[in-house]
Amino acid sequence: MDDDELQDTQWTDEAKVEYERRAVALIEALRSHVDATLALTGRQRELQPYFESADQVRSAARAFNDAEFDWCGSFPLALADDDEDDDDRWDDEEESEDAVNEQPMLTVFGRWDFRVIDASAAIAAGRSAYLRMWSDDTEEDASIRVKEVRDAAAEIMHADGLAGLESANGLRLARDATAFVLHEGESDEAFDEDPFAITRD
Repeated sequence: MDDDELQDTQWTDEAKVEYERRAVALIEALRSHVDATLALTGRQRELQPYFESADQVRSAARAFNDAEFDWCGSFPLALADDDEDDDDRWDDEEESEDAVNEQPMLTVFGRWDFRVIDASAAIAAGRSAYLRMWSDDTEEDASIRVKEVRDAAAEIMHADGLAGLESANGLRLARDATAFVLHEGESDEAFDEDPFAITRD
């Protein structure tokens, strides 16, 4: 917002009314979120409503922040995008990471192809693996978390590693291949964008 836009709103009756409205909305959103969060029991079915409630709080906070700026020219909340928060968090570690990145990097690439010979059995194995890792969760949590073979494979590998996949009910290892690449490494940003880019260089 530039100075002209600020002068159009600052200390106006409209901005004051909007500021109060946004403040009430933030208080209500925060109260609702706190009540909902205190009622959580740790079940998988609660995750989506929780994230939706958290999003509502963030939206209400940003609207309140903007309304206060329109009213009196000040931002009361230090809100930032998630990317900006990540940048600030890692700035202090960049020098040490650069030193490490001067050393060569060995990357192991692998591919394991499994025949899905019994999808239901594989899903059951995935749910069993999930419950072994999250012993306080219920069968309902497992059924929500593991709905298809890909979910099952992730939970089996989380619990038992690759060996667990190779011995899992409903799956049969058909073929595999492994490659080793020695390279100079890349930034975390490049890795996150495409972790397999070095295979195409």
